[in-house]
Amino acid sequence: MAKLLNELTVMSDVAEIMAPLRRDERRRVIEWLSDYFNVYGDEFVIAEDIEDAAETELPVVTIVTEEVADEPEAEYEEAEAVEEEPAPLTFESFYAQIAPKTAIQKIVTSAYWLETQEGKESWKSFEVNKLLKSIDVKVTSVSGTLAIDAKRPSPLTVVLDKSGDSMQSRKTFALSVEGQQFIEDRLN
Repeated sequence: MAKLLNELTVMSDVAEIMAPLRRDERRRVIEWLSDYFNVYGDEFVIAEDIEDAAETELPVVTIVTEEVADEPEAEYEEAEAVEEEPAPLTFESFYAQIAPKTAIQKIVTSAYWLETQEGKESWKSFEVNKLLKSIDVKVTSVSGTLAIDAKRPSPLTVVLDKSGDSMQSRKTFALSVEGQQFIEDRLN
């Protein structure tokens, strides 16, 4: 009895899952399932109506569906192409998605990538500059732009460490909460 109940549950689930599919889509799913589980070996026919089933001596899987106007195959092929795996995220595609306009926005976009995709807890201006150059984006002075940003009431970056005298100092930066929020707002 438990086996029968399991089978009925699966049948009910499959019927619910396949309900929104068009007739030709249901046929392809059933063909794939039959092939995957080798239900009839290599010898079976899928018939779309009862008349087709009567014309063969092979085992028959009959698809019973409500009448739905068949849509052209071209639309199915187009939908199939859309379902392909998305391209892996690259810095260039991420940058295009954020679409920064100002120098500080370009720097923050790069810094966010370094922190989230490359796992850096902090970064230096030359790392940002190198990343931007890799996609042919120029920022006149990353260090100068970061210095100006530091003077704003809500800077997008913070200085974590500074070594050397003021003219030749080497600074280590991280995104501020505001900088992270800027990018996350653009992602949504």
